[in-house]
Amino acid sequence: MKDAKQLSPAESQQLSDLTKERYSKRYQELGKHIRTLGWGSQEQQAYRFEQTLHCGVDFENASVLDIGCGFGDYYEFLQSKGVKVAQYIGSDLNADFIREAKQRYNDPIASFRNDNILTCQNDDPPSADIGIMLGLLNFNWKGSADNLTYSRQAIQNAFRLVKKTLIVDFLSTQLTDTYPKEDFVYYHSPCSALEIGFELTPHVSLKHDYLPIPQREFLLVLNKTAS
Repeated sequence: MKDAKQLSPAESQQLSDLTKERYSKRYQELGKHIRTLGWGSQEQQAYRFEQTLHCGVDFENASVLDIGCGFGDYYEFLQSKGVKVAQYIGSDLNADFIREAKQRYNDPIASFRNDNILTCQNDDPPSADIGIMLGLLNFNWKGSADNLTYSRQAIQNAFRLVKKTLIVDFLSTQLTDTYPKEDFVYYHSPCSALEIGFELTPHVSLKHDYLPIPQREFLLVLNKTAS
């Protein structure tokens, strides 16, 4: 992998603090609500989740690491679809979300932990077969940090934590005419996302063919080996 710029420890801490503050404020205002997590609606959330089941990845009997799990909604989604995973691990920076998720599930298959993907260590062992990271890379950091550097570091760290596959979603620079561009979100070029993926593995695919929700998005799928 070629050398790439990394966030400094101070930058990583600053972005982590800003993220905690943003979501803690929403939680204090809205409680356990779909909009606390930044989703427009449960229907939009379910549609985005659905795409992970249609990108060539077999979840059946696999262990799954949900990075940025929020309240653990993805586990409920898998159950609703009849997908039987061997283990579900929810990971989130926000301790309030983890507390809510632990209260929500009394299931030996599901566990939750308070983690920071930006600061996980290089020698941390892989946690699961499959990792998903949905919605974490959409906020526009503007003057606080370079978004591509942030995205690269989060993806690199997440890829180390999986044994087989990492699935990441992005808002696309291929905008739709039906929804105005927003200043507070970051739109990734699919080409830039592919470049980040190819720095880690040659086994990369990109899914950019689903409907906007309401903005156009895409999934990047990174495999450790050929599928």
